[in-house]
Amino acid sequence: MAVTGAAAAADAAAAAADARPGRVMNLTPYRDEQRPHREILPGGAVLLASPMKTAHAVTLGVFLRTGSQDEPAAVNGVSHFIEHMVFKGSQRFSALELATGFDAIGAVVDAFTTKDMVAFTIKVLPEYFARGVELLGDMLLYPVFAPDLVAMEQKVVLEEIQEALDTPEDRLHDAFAARLYGGHGRGRPILGTPETVMSLGGGLLRAEHRRLFRPDNVIISMAGNIQAGARELVAERFAELERIGAAAPFADRAAEPAGPAAGAVSGTPPEPERLEISSGVLQTYFELGNLGIPFHHPDRMGVYLLNNILGGGMSSRIFQAVREREGLAYTVYNYADMGRDIGLVSCAGSCSPDKFQRLTEVIRAEYALLARSGVTETELESNRAQLKSQLIFSLEGMVNRMYRLARNEAYYGRFVPVSEIVDAIDAVSGEDILACAGRYFHPDGLLTAVHGPEATN
Repeated sequence: MAVTGAAAAADAAAAAADARPGRVMNLTPYRDEQRPHREILPGGAVLLASPMKTAHAVTLGVFLRTGSQDEPAAVNGVSHFIEHMVFKGSQRFSALELATGFDAIGAVVDAFTTKDMVAFTIKVLPEYFARGVELLGDMLLYPVFAPDLVAMEQKVVLEEIQEALDTPEDRLHDAFAARLYGGHGRGRPILGTPETVMSLGGGLLRAEHRRLFRPDNVIISMAGNIQAGARELVAERFAELERIGAAAPFADRAAEPAGPAAGAVSGTPPEPERLEISSGVLQTYFELGNLGIPFHHPDRMGVYLLNNILGGGMSSRIFQAVREREGLAYTVYNYADMGRDIGLVSCAGSCSPDKFQRLTEVIRAEYALLARSGVTETELESNRAQLKSQLIFSLEGMVNRMYRLARNEAYYGRFVPVSEIVDAIDAVSGEDILACAGRYFHPDGLLTAVHGPEATN
């Protein structure tokens, strides 16, 4: 559409007005971020609340500070199993009554278990919030571990384990993590094993439920259209944790040694340096990695940036070399797993078996080049922008906001403003990148793990 002279003049005048002293645009609104309300409930549970004026719904999450890595080996998988069992009925409501109760208010209910935590979440309209809290609280605080329900759910979880074993990426990652982490709890599968799952009886589950839901192991986070009285409603409902939780959490229990795998100090993986799983899949699935760092480590931002530089976006070095220049794979990426006291870094993906040898040569060459030459300031600034954008984009929804509040509390014991993370990203220098490349991404210190046809070389 043509721009008339009058319209152009109006645009110019508006631009000049915006440029007047005192009319400076706020280009970094995330620096004005509001801190959440934080209070301690009876017994030690933490309640966090973050109202969001533009939200129409409200979301609530109950998070446990412990996950699968905190379980003794003998009950590996118990956190995930209890995550399942709370949906099977409470002292007041059957499983069907819980399901129909949530559906009747249009609630979206979810739950998940990771190596670091267990979470139970609900998203609901404000007018149905009280009923949602009643149902969620009842199933979490007063589950029924009836023998027939336990036996039924054991069958379901065994199916889930089989499904994971049938998923090449999942099966390889579990084996890869187990090899690198050695005897550390982070190397055990989140789902447990068929043997440990079948050993979980009602009495044991009730005892472990009391340990998991002791108040000082619980974080309650809420965000969105939080109406007057909603916070008090949640505080009153979950004050009952004080009467339910008991005994020491997993972290206080005497268990097998949980030190890092051999080689953690030197940064090289334990022997042997190759792990192979043979099956009838068509492609070779791979992971090339090394022990990394926990999330409190001062190299954390450097490692995040390095992962992005190597295999994050479309312009990343591994993506360009492997996919764009040589066409060796469709899927290839880098990632970091950071726990409380141990972590790993990896380049993962899949390719045709006959391309795997060349693919590993290319990846190792890119690692070697980075460890030798570092990065340019232009490349570093581009990756800083990518990381900051990914972070801030992820915070725009209320569900992400609710998750972030809980993770901040669990990992750091405080609210971490976005501006603090942005400043930490901006503070990473080229020298920091070069040092991290040598410590964690050196091509001579990689464990190569493959899952594919026997012909893979």
